[in-house]
Amino acid sequence: MARKQCCSICSKEAENGIYLLRVYICHSCEKEMINTSADDPKYQFFVEQMTKAHRSMIPS
Repeated sequence: MARKQCCSICSKEAENGIYLLRVYICHSCEKEMINTSADDPKYQFFVEQMTKAHRSMIPS
């Protein structure tokens, strides 16, 4: 049984996902990110969420 992780994009717990540079992304968000074109307003949301997630990994 897989352990649930909190997605860095949608903040929901999910069992299926990937780690990208130590940041967990659920399968649903991964799929949506892949299928979102750069001119879609949702694209900027994904960029901002990934930026926040990566910044949280940097020790203060």
